[in-house]
Amino acid sequence: MFLGPGGETLFYKRRVEGLDALFAFQPDTGKIEVHAQIASSTEQLRAWPTHSGQIVVCSGWPRSQNGLRFRFYDGARISALLEKQASRLNEMLTDVPALGDFKLERSALPVQVFEAVKGERVVLPGFSPHSVEPGVQLPALYEIDGTSASYRLVPLPFLKPTTLPGALVEEPGGERRWLTVGDSNHLFVLDGRSHELVGDVIWPIEQQALARVAFHPVRPEAWISALSSVFVYDRERLTLIGEIHVEEELRWHRGERVLGFVGAVSFSQDGSRALVARPLSGDLLEIDVVTRKRVGRIPVVIDPLELCTAPGVGRVYMQSLRNGNVSWFPYR
Repeated sequence: MFLGPGGETLFYKRRVEGLDALFAFQPDTGKIEVHAQIASSTEQLRAWPTHSGQIVVCSGWPRSQNGLRFRFYDGARISALLEKQASRLNEMLTDVPALGDFKLERSALPVQVFEAVKGERVVLPGFSPHSVEPGVQLPALYEIDGTSASYRLVPLPFLKPTTLPGALVEEPGGERRWLTVGDSNHLFVLDGRSHELVGDVIWPIEQQALARVAFHPVRPEAWISALSSVFVYDRERLTLIGEIHVEEELRWHRGERVLGFVGAVSFSQDGSRALVARPLSGDLLEIDVVTRKRVGRIPVVIDPLELCTAPGVGRVYMQSLRNGNVSWFPYR
């Protein structure tokens, strides 16, 4: 779940009738709320925003036999269509640039894709179709470089072939990217340009889970939500500087008794507060960023998993774990 260019359009994914589908909507148009479907797939679908305002969509993520293929939607165009022709959005999105056939050596970007990325370097995780062993796809990065007008695959040799690449989160300033992997207690920090491994972050094995990373907007901190805690790291030194216990009640999960599990982390507009989603508790915890102490609890009507702060309109969007429904509340 993420905001498009301008911050007025929310993009989110949910499963509908067996399909992974990407939706967009604008809650402040003054019209009946329309959740317009942009793309859908019988396979797993992923979507990412770019700094240049594109929405990159990939079906079949994280692997397909011939490699991943990406489509580039203009976020500003989607926002304009939602305001005037929301019911026809999908049929109006024609001539969408696409990019596939990634190789280990650099290839020239098609003109349409080069114009879409506008000089930006877009890097997305997945599996490479190229390998030394037949039938084995290896973890890799798909690099789309608008500065050199080229694209290529970048292998990740430090990962085992069975490791599932997760999210690739760019630090403020773009100097490094943090790569999460499957259900783990380990993530990897990569150089923002060469993609070489420059460090890693490990937390206790008993907190192994699908980790989420949020960078504080002002402080040089990375907040990693794991199974039942949020771990705060100094992102310059990659050292642990704090642990916030979020779920302290034992619950059943996947046939085992666990301390719940934590969803996304988001920050207030001034960065003084952090919100932590607790889907099994049906609430958000409000944390003081400096003291890392709980200062409030916000009960909500859904089981919140994903969070997205919209500072321009002073609200936080939430998405439900079970059915993917989206709601919001005012927060600054």
